[in-house]
Amino acid sequence: MKKSKYVDFTNEDIDPPMVLNIRLCGHSFAPGSQPFIPMVKMNTNKIDFQPCSPGESVFQTVVLNNNSDTPVLYKVMQDPTKTFQAFPNLGIIPGQSFCIVAYEFNPKTARFFSFASQFIFNNSTANL
Repeated sequence: MKKSKYVDFTNEDIDPPMVLNIRLCGHSFAPGSQPFIPMVKMNTNKIDFQPCSPGESVFQTVVLNNNSDTPVLYKVMQDPTKTFQAFPNLGIIPGQSFCIVAYEFNPKTARFFSFASQFIFNNSTANL
């Protein structure tokens, strides 16, 4: 009787292959330089969320329009309490295009909440 060549591996733990997606963003601007001023417009400057119970979530969206021909890198400064979160919080808006950012409101307690969300464009705090 012929033995299988895989008999030696019957007691081994074999990890299955995994796929990991990593979100990467970058730009080609030299540190400290600002060759292209971002020309981004938002569809609103204030978001009011519907009331919800603690532990529930409600969502609103913001549209970022890039009116220039060059791509714009953006980053949303996050609420440290995670009551308000933005998705995606980092991205690139191609030239003459737009991006939709969704905001989640997820209160832990029942009270009034207020948060001033800030965007950083092209990795420069001068563009807040």
